[in-house]
Amino acid sequence: MRILATDTDHIVDFSQIDALLNAAGRDGVLDILQAFWRSTDELAAQLARQLEEGDLNEAARTAHAIKGSAANVGASSLAFSARAIEACCRDGDAVAALAAIEIMRGAYANTRATMSARVEAA
Repeated sequence: MRILATDTDHIVDFSQIDALLNAAGRDGVLDILQAFWRSTDELAAQLARQLEEGDLNEAARTAHAIKGSAANVGASSLAFSARAIEACCRDGDAVAALAAIEIMRGAYANTRATMSARVEAA
C-alpha cells in the first residue's frame, strides 16, 4: 500500500489562505471555500461510487480533480490523500484506494476545521 495522508505534517498551506485573504478579503474567501467544499463533496461522493463500481480509470480522474482543486486553495492534506487514491487507482489497487477513501474523509474534516478557524479569525 502507498504512503497515505496520515504521513504528512501539513494540513493546510496557510500561505495560500493568507494570499486569498489579502486578495479577496474574508467574505471573498468564505465564498471561495463554500464553492470548494460544495464541489469537493460532490466529487468525493462520485469517487466513492466509482470505486464501489470498480471503475478505477474514472476514479483516478476524479481523485486527480480533487487533488488539483485542494492544492489550489492550500488544502495540503486533502490534496495529498487524493493523490494517494489517484496513484492506487492508476496501479489497479482497488483495495488500497477504497481504504484510502477513509483517510481522505479524515483529511477533509481536519482541513475544513483548520481552514474555517483561520478564516474566521481573519
